[in-house]
Amino acid sequence: MDTEGKADIQGQDTDNPHDKGYKRIFSVKRNFLDFIKKYVGFGWMAELTENDLELVDKEFITDQFDTYESDLVYKVNTEEGSVYLFFLFELQSSNDFTMPFRLLVYMTAIWLDYFKNCDKNERRRKGYRLPMIMPVVLYNGERNWTAARRFKEIIGRADMFGKYAVDFEYILVSVNNLDVLRIKDSNTLVDNIFLADKKRTKQEWMDGIAELMQRIREMDKDDLNEWITWFSNVIREPDEEGRGEFIKQIREGDERGMCSSFERLLNKEKVEGRAEGRAEGRAEGRAEGKAEAVIELLEDIGEPSEQLRSHIMGQTDMEMLKKWHKAAARAGSLEEFERAAGLV
Repeated sequence: MDTEGKADIQGQDTDNPHDKGYKRIFSVKRNFLDFIKKYVGFGWMAELTENDLELVDKEFITDQFDTYESDLVYKVNTEEGSVYLFFLFELQSSNDFTMPFRLLVYMTAIWLDYFKNCDKNERRRKGYRLPMIMPVVLYNGERNWTAARRFKEIIGRADMFGKYAVDFEYILVSVNNLDVLRIKDSNTLVDNIFLADKKRTKQEWMDGIAELMQRIREMDKDDLNEWITWFSNVIREPDEEGRGEFIKQIREGDERGMCSSFERLLNKEKVEGRAEGRAEGRAEGRAEGKAEAVIELLEDIGEPSEQLRSHIMGQTDMEMLKKWHKAAARAGSLEEFERAAGLV
């Protein structure tokens, strides 16, 4: 395995185990190549090798987004010049509707850094070009991704300006929506992590555990160890004795013992905890959907301020949101809605 890639992990530490797990995996050039060739799939990517990739060892953090970090930035050297692949992990249960703006901030930071470090005489030339940046978002939530994919969709009255409105579109790879048969047509570390991450219930795990373990055992030793590390950090964190037993049975191909150990890892307490988390996620999703419906009604009668939008989207009480929805449907103006909803 690429030891340089293992050590060259970019960005700040994070408490989110999914962030740590995925960043560790995709900081290895070979894994990143497997991912973009199969799940992004531009034709020119097919001939890329690890020698064409350079993991950019810096963060692009701005004053406005000082709590965020750019997850991974790869510089890709092609025959036509350099391209930057900006790879952002969105590993949470809900959509981030600010995603296009976040990406714009990060992309601008990359361009600014590139521009500042170019020779001044070079950048004055007519033929000077900024490098292409292709943003890729990896999302592993259960709900469908409904945030805008194009930047101009979050710009007010963009349709009035046609082609003059600033615009770009990012690539979205949603783990939950990946076709299982497509994943299974190869047997890389990335494929087997995606197969595992698609499983949401104890029953889903138990139904497919034998096949998944067979695939994992067929990987080379380094990839097997990486998958086990990812599983331990992200899905379940067993004690050292349980982890050691599970690893031994995977490597020895003891299917019955392995399934028994795995079921013990998915103990009642932790399964219930995950179920509670899914229930909370569904509740958040319902509230989020109702809040969006309120805003859509208000947009028919005016342009809600950012403060009003944030206040509505931040509400999680379904009864209150239902009340606001009725008020929005009856209101003839934003001021009338705010009075009826008790917001003034």
